[in-house]
Amino acid sequence: MKHIILLMFIFSLQMNAQDYSQKIEESTLRFRELFLKKNFSELADNATPKLIEYLKTKQDLVYLLTELNKNAETNGAKITNIIFGKNSEIVAYNEQLQCSIPFALEIEDEKRKVIFNAGLALISFDKGKTWFYTFKVEKDQMLNNEILDLDQRIVILEKTQKIINK
Repeated sequence: MKHIILLMFIFSLQMNAQDYSQKIEESTLRFRELFLKKNFSELADNATPKLIEYLKTKQDLVYLLTELNKNAETNGAKITNIIFGKNSEIVAYNEQLQCSIPFALEIEDEKRKVIFNAGLALISFDKGKTWFYTFKVEKDQMLNNEILDLDQRIVILEKTQKIINK
């Protein structure tokens, strides 16, 4: 009997992990779509409340994303892709589910491609049905996680860049 209960428990954990992975993938695909279409207003609707609080308003986030895009375009470059990696372990913290996820943002002009690698944290307030994002706001990991109400096990990757000449 113990073995049956243990197997049922393990099976339910695997089902939850699959559900989370599917919902996380849906969220990142939506993020990608909105980002590449430059729909920063709707993208800001998927930001965590703590990120918006840190920036002061949702419009501040829209402005930040718009300026990032304008800076690239002013220099003759275009954001061509954003690719998400595999999410970290999902942890429960303060009635939330949280994980981090790496991504690569590709920006190209006529002469080169620049790939920025960084990370986001994903947070669910409804047991994994929907996921909101936040990016790193402070270099110090402990301070960053305190500001964004993230578990200390959540590590958002620092931004790095790689330049590929065409």
